[in-house]
Amino acid sequence: MKKLIALFLVATILSCSSEDQENQNVAPSAEVSGSVLEGKVLSFKTEGSFVKEYSELSMLNKNQLQNWISDKKVTALLNTSSDSLAMEEDVISQSRLIYSDALKSILNAESKVKIEGKTLWLNERIFYLLSKNEVNKSSSELISIKDNLEVYGQLLGMSDPSKKITGKGLIPNENLSKTFVSAEMDVYGTRHRHVVDIFNETIYFNNSVQTSKMYLRSTMQYRSCSTFKCTWKENFNARTLTTNFHCAACEQVSGRYVWTLKSNIPTTGISGSQTYLLAEWQFVIPLANPHLNFAISGSIICTVAEHQMPVDVSWY
Repeated sequence: MKKLIALFLVATILSCSSEDQENQNVAPSAEVSGSVLEGKVLSFKTEGSFVKEYSELSMLNKNQLQNWISDKKVTALLNTSSDSLAMEEDVISQSRLIYSDALKSILNAESKVKIEGKTLWLNERIFYLLSKNEVNKSSSELISIKDNLEVYGQLLGMSDPSKKITGKGLIPNENLSKTFVSAEMDVYGTRHRHVVDIFNETIYFNNSVQTSKMYLRSTMQYRSCSTFKCTWKENFNARTLTTNFHCAACEQVSGRYVWTLKSNIPTTGISGSQTYLLAEWQFVIPLANPHLNFAISGSIICTVAEHQMPVDVSWY
C-alpha cells in the first residue's frame, strides 16, 4: 500500500510539472505584441489589439517610439512626415491637422495599417477601407479616387450636428486643437520661442468610439533668416519643462473618473519636438453631458540655457 501511495504521489508531481511546463510554453504566446509586419504594413488581429497597442505607445517618448519602430521594422509615418512647414510662420494656424506620435508610429509612410485582414488608409480625418486592387496604390493615386472609397472609420468632431454618424452619446473635444506660443526670447544671439499644442485624438471604428485622448506637444523654435525671408525652424537644444496644470473635469462621477490626467511629462533632458499623453477619456455615461468636457488650465515653462519662456494654456 505504501508503495502504491508513493507511486501515486510521484505520478501526480510529474503530471503537475508537465502541466506547469505546458502553461509556461503557452503563456508567452498570449503576450505577443498585437502587431506584426506584413509587407510594408503593420497588421493587427482585432480592433481591440490595435487600440491596446496604440494606448501603450501613447505613454512612450519619441526615443522609445523609435526603438519600437526599429523592432517592428516598419517605415513609419513618424519618420517620413513633418509638421515643421506648417509652423514656420509668425502666426501658426489653429486649424492644422495634428496626429499623435503614437498613431504616426503605427501608420506606415503611406498612412496605411491592417486590422482584421483589412487594409486601411488614413487621409486627413478619414480611415478608408482598401480593396485588393487598391492596397498597393500610392497615397497620390488614392487621393484621386478617395470619393469612391468605402469609409471604415474616422478622426473627427462627432459633436458637429451635420455629422450624423451614430445615435450614441458624444464626446466633447473630438480632434480639436489649440496652439499657444511663448513670447520671443534671445538665446545666444538668436530669437527663440516655445510652441505648445494641446490636441485631442478620438478614433472611431465600426460605429463606436474606440479611444479618446488629450495630448500636449512641445516644440522649441529659432528664427532663421535668409536674404528674402525669415521663418521659424525647430531647435534641438536641450531644455527643461515645468508644468502646473489644474484639470476641472478630472473628477469622479459615480466612482469613476471622467478624464484621467496623466503626469508623464519629464522635466529635464528634452530635445526636439516631443508629444506627451495629457489625459484620456474613461467613457462614463452620459457621454454628451457638457459639464464633463475636458477642462484644463495652468502654465508650462520651457527653460533653455537659463532662459525661461512661460506659456499659459487653457482648454474649456
